[in-house]
Amino acid sequence: MKNPSTYQAPTHLSAFVSYENSAYFQEMIAIEWRGQLQSSTKGKKFKIHYCGEYATDIDLLVDHENYPVLVYAEDVETKERILLFDYAKHGYDAMFCDEYDEEILQEREEQLQELELGGAYTFEIIAYAYHNIDYEEEMEEFLNENNEIELLSGAIITPEELKRNGFDFFGIDVVDQYGNRQTIVEFELA
Repeated sequence: MKNPSTYQAPTHLSAFVSYENSAYFQEMIAIEWRGQLQSSTKGKKFKIHYCGEYATDIDLLVDHENYPVLVYAEDVETKERILLFDYAKHGYDAMFCDEYDEEILQEREEQLQELELGGAYTFEIIAYAYHNIDYEEEMEEFLNENNEIELLSGAIITPEELKRNGFDFFGIDVVDQYGNRQTIVEFELA
């Protein structure tokens, strides 16, 4: 199955997604990109490591104190680690609005913990992003004096990278060995 969305995968995930399991691509909305995570060896079972807090009242990963959420997936067979989501790097706010102290961002690696949900530690992972901003129509707003798209960090990106990575919502669902699907990440990013 090919990508069922009109949007491309965010660049940090593009080498790690599959569109094979049609059950994961039902009822998509027009502004959505969605993909199932797979490792470089095509593995689809992962442990999840995160910096943040699992808020049991809303069943989602959230920021913890000064630490913006950071989520990795680790292939259970090969131990390959894939960055799923970094609130400080991914999406519209990270590109144009929010800055973080580099020391805080580095410290998050020491704060990683493994996700456990109802006794399950391994999951299939579905990531999704919404694209509510029409960059074609609003491109002028993002150009600097040299007609380049300059991020808050000073990096220059292409219009294509802006469209792929300037999503304004990002989510992660996990599916355990019993087929139970649960959302663990939901962030509005603009």
